[in-house]
This record gives sequence, C-alpha cells and structure tokens, in this order.
Amino acid sequence: MKSFYKIIHTSSRILWGNREERILCESLWMKENGHQVAVVAPGNSPLFENAKQNGLQVYPMSFKSLVRIGEYAQLKQIFAGEHPFVVNAHGRGDAKLALKAAQTTGVPCRIMSRHNGERVKNTWPNKKIYKTRCHYVFTTSKDSTAHLKQIFSLSDMQIFSIPDGIVMPDIAAAPEGTDRTAQTAARQELANTLELETGVRFIGIFGKIDPQDIQQLCRTADQLSRHFPCHHLLIAGTHENQYPMDEKAAPRVHMLPLTKENDAGFYQALDCCVYFPNPQNFYQGVPWEVTKAMAYFCPVIGPDTPGIRDILINYKTGRVFNPGQPGSLPGIIRWILNTPRAVQPLVQAAQDLVKKHYAMDAMGKDILRIYRLRQAKIDRQFQTSAYEITPV
Repeated sequence: MKSFYKIIHTSSRILWGNREERILCESLWMKENGHQVAVVAPGNSPLFENAKQNGLQVYPMSFKSLVRIGEYAQLKQIFAGEHPFVVNAHGRGDAKLALKAAQTTGVPCRIMSRHNGERVKNTWPNKKIYKTRCHYVFTTSKDSTAHLKQIFSLSDMQIFSIPDGIVMPDIAAAPEGTDRTAQTAARQELANTLELETGVRFIGIFGKIDPQDIQQLCRTADQLSRHFPCHHLLIAGTHENQYPMDEKAAPRVHMLPLTKENDAGFYQALDCCVYFPNPQNFYQGVPWEVTKAMAYFCPVIGPDTPGIRDILINYKTGRVFNPGQPGSLPGIIRWILNTPRAVQPLVQAAQDLVKKHYAMDAMGKDILRIYRLRQAKIDRQFQTSAYEITPV
C-alpha cells in the first residue's frame, strides 16, 4: 500500500542559494508525487515567495532570537494543527526551534539537513540537535556524513548522504564524428549573445571566482589560444557571486549570468568545463553545476576536494586537479580537447552516474525510502505495544 506524507520544511535564511533551491525542488517533486508539503520561512525570503508562487502552503516565521518564545509557540500550533509526518529543518537557526517544537508535539519523523560540509563542533546545543531532537540527519556528501558520524557517534541508520537532485535532460551522447547539430546551434546562440564571431567555441568556468582565479584564467586563456585559437573561457553564475573583471583586458574571458531559462543551451554549447572550489570552504557537497554538466555529456574538470570526490573520479568520470596548483589546468584542458575518443567513455560514465544517484527522481525516492523506514519502525512499535499484556 502506497503511503502519502505530509511534510513541513523549515528554513531561517533570507538568501537564495543551493540550499533554498534544494528545498523548493524537493518540495515540488513531493507535491507532484501526491504528498502534501508546507514551508516555514521568513516572509521576506526568496524561498517563501517561490514556494508560495508554486502553490505550496507557506507560514511566515523569522526565527530571530528576539521573538524566539513567541515563534516557538507558533510552531507548536502549526505542527499540532497540521499533524505532519515529517519536519525537516535545514539549518541551525531554524533547527533549534523547529525540531524542539516538533519533538514536543510528537512529530513522528524529525530530520536535520546539513547542506554544507563545514566542520560542526561537538557542543551541547549541537548535540541536542543531532542526537536528541532529530531521528535522522541528511547530508549532501559522503565527507559530511563521515564527519558528523564521528563527531556525534551516529550509526549508519541515523545519517544518510542524499545529494541534491537535478532534472535529467532528454538528450543522448553524440560520439565524435556524428551529427552535433544541437551543440553547434547552442554554440552559435551563445556567441550571438556575447557578440562574438561565428565559429567560436567555449570552455565553461563554474564556482567561486576570486581575484587570484581571474588572473589564472587569463593566463590559461592566453596559453590555450596558441593551440586552440577558437576557444574562449566563459564564467557562469550570478554577478553577486563573481569577482568583477575587465573584459577588455581579457578579451578571451567572458562572464554570463546563468539562469534556468538559458542553462540547457549553455551546457550544450561547452566543449568542457572547470569547477573552482570555494577557497574558504573546501568541504562541500556536489554542486549542481557539476552534475548538470555531466548530465549534458560535458567533460568536467574539478578540484580534488571533499564532496567533489563523490562524483569526479580521475580518468573515469572526468579529470581532477590539485586546488593548490591550478597551473596544471591548461594541460588538462588540452588533453580533453585533443583526445575526444578517450574522453567519450568518461562522459558516458559520468552521465550514467548522475542518472543513477543525482537525478531528481533518485533523490526523491531515496528520501521516501527513509520516510517508509521510519513509518515501518513506528508500526512495529505500535504492534508490539498492542500485544503486550497489561498486569491486573
């Protein structure tokens, strides 16, 4: 018998990043599959507005310390009225209130989601969250899972790595020498957008780009131009997350904001892509940019860092570089562009891995499996107590 769940997500952030996009995408997937979902978040946050616009039930909550007592009472009222099977907290700011209120009101399945890999200290408040208030911990990488297991002595049945899921594109690999009409058209459209000449080709750049990276990219573009005069470097992302640059001083390096409207054509237009890690935090999950590129059969070059290692295996699903030695990048890029036959098995293996473990359906099914695991445990406890003999 198929079970349908009522799920409430909580978040205290007023930003829009991978965490918030994960919450929204997961919620919409659950809604499409028959489950009821509500979101508790600050009323002025992008997550609140996006959830509301997509037809999800929303509750405004600031999670600020000055109104903590009143909002704790509100949360208890929400949980008592809604009777959710799941409450999933997505950060320490909301978990302190939401998981405590969920525990007090008897919510059957309480989850703490950890979206980045920054190290967590073994403090008393953190122990309360990870050991007492929740039943399960979700992470987005194996590294985060191993770290939290060690810090809080969590068992394999208490913590799970469930990476962010993406919607798989409906495309097939185009081996070298076969028709690549779609890629050619995507390249030309991108060239037109950037007002570049016909025939230009692109290498995508993702991640956190700082001044040092800009200098390295300019040197890389200059070195590549000697062997690949048609190739330009294209930095993808929002301007808020990238360091300003003078494109006149670097005519072969460009910046283009990446949106849901243009990302399909963007990935198809690339001959390969490079992901730069955040130098302040190497501990992270697998970025959506990496899995999306792999889903579009785009060769990926990434840093040998935690999280990225989950999916990027050197010479098997892509190529890796030492983040402390980015000077090796031109040589790796030349290898990818010069050896298409050697690259073809890599991109196929990468796409297969993404489809199996990083697709939206895979993420949703993994989460539902844990909900059912919790439901089965509760049912067994109920059946055991029902057959117990009460002493007279």
